[in-house]
Amino acid sequence: MISSRQLFFTIALARISALLVLLPVVQSGDARQDAWIAVILATAASVVIVYLGTYLASRYPEKSLGHFASDLLGKPMGTIVTCLLALSFYALCLIRTRLMSLVLISHFMRRTPGWALAVPVLLTAMYGAMNGPDTVGRASEFLFTIMIMIIVGALIMSCIWGIDRVGGLRPVLSRGLRPVLAASVPATFLGLVSGLQVLALGRFTVDKRRMTRAAALALIVSGLVLLAVTIDVLTTLGPTQAQMYVTPVLALASSIFIEGTLERLDLVLMASWLLGITFDVTTLLMSSAILIGNSFRLDYRKVAFVLTLLGIVPVSHRFTDIFTMRRLHSIPVTGIWSVVIVAGTLMPVLIAHLLRQRKGGS
Repeated sequence: MISSRQLFFTIALARISALLVLLPVVQSGDARQDAWIAVILATAASVVIVYLGTYLASRYPEKSLGHFASDLLGKPMGTIVTCLLALSFYALCLIRTRLMSLVLISHFMRRTPGWALAVPVLLTAMYGAMNGPDTVGRASEFLFTIMIMIIVGALIMSCIWGIDRVGGLRPVLSRGLRPVLAASVPATFLGLVSGLQVLALGRFTVDKRRMTRAAALALIVSGLVLLAVTIDVLTTLGPTQAQMYVTPVLALASSIFIEGTLERLDLVLMASWLLGITFDVTTLLMSSAILIGNSFRLDYRKVAFVLTLLGIVPVSHRFTDIFTMRRLHSIPVTGIWSVVIVAGTLMPVLIAHLLRQRKGGS
C-alpha cells in the first residue's frame, strides 16, 4: 500500500521526467516566446482530465479500472477500454526506454549500441514493478527530492553563471492563442498519462479521500517546475535556437561552467533525468501490468514479466531514431492519442457510472 503523499511524488516525478529534457512545449507548434503559457494551459487541462479519473478511482476504492470497468460495462467492453489505457501505458514505457538510450548515445556514448542501455533500464523497471506499488512509492520520495534539488540548483546556476539572456517573453500572444493551444497538446497528453495511473494505483492507496488532491497537486507542482525551466530556456537560448535542439535543456546546461567547481552541468542533469525516466518507465510498466492483470484475473507480477520480455526487441531494434521519437511527441500524434484515451476509456466508464448512480445502483 502507498500513502497519498507517495502517490503525489509518483505522479509528479513521472510528469517531470517525461517533459524535462525534451520540453515539447518549446519544440512543438509555433508558440515561440509564449511557450510558457502553453505549460500553464497544459497543466490546467491535465488537472481537469485527471480529476475525472480520480473521481472514478475514489468511487471504487478497492478496485482498479480493470475491475470496475468490467462491472460497469460488462466483461468484453470493460476489458477493451481497460486494455486501451493499459496498452497506452505500455507503449509509452517502451518509447521512453528507447528514447532514453538514444539521448544518451547521441550526447555522450556515440559508439554504444542502443540495446546496451535500453535493456538494463527495462529490466530495472521490471524489477521495480514486480516489487509492487509499496516499493515504488517509497522510492518516489527519495528520487523526487533528488531531482528537485538538482533542477533548482541548475536554475540557480543558470541565472548566476549562465550565458547572457538573449531575450524576454514579450510580446505576449503576438500570433494569437492558437499556436499556444497547439503547443500545449503534447504536454497535456503526457500530464494526463502520468495522472491517469491513479486508475491502476488508486486501489493501493491508503487514504482514498486524498487521491484527488494528491494527483491535482502533483500536476500543479510539476507544472510549476516545468514553467520555471521553460522560461529559463526561452530567455537564455531564445525561442528560435531552443526549437533547433532535440534536448534544449541539455543544450542550455552544457553552456554553464563554474571555474574550479563544475565543468559539465549537463552530465548532472542527465544523471537525474536517467533516474527519473527509469522511475517513470517502472510506473508505466507496473500500471499496465496491474490493469491487464486485474482485467484478466492474473497476477500483475507475471504480467509485468511477460510485458518485459515482449518489450526487449522493440527497445533494442534500430528501426527508429531520436527524430522519430520527436515526431511521436508531435501535436497530431499526441492530440489523437489523448482523444482516444479520454473518449475510448475515461468517458465510457464515467458515463456508465453516472447512469448506474442515477438508477440507484451501487
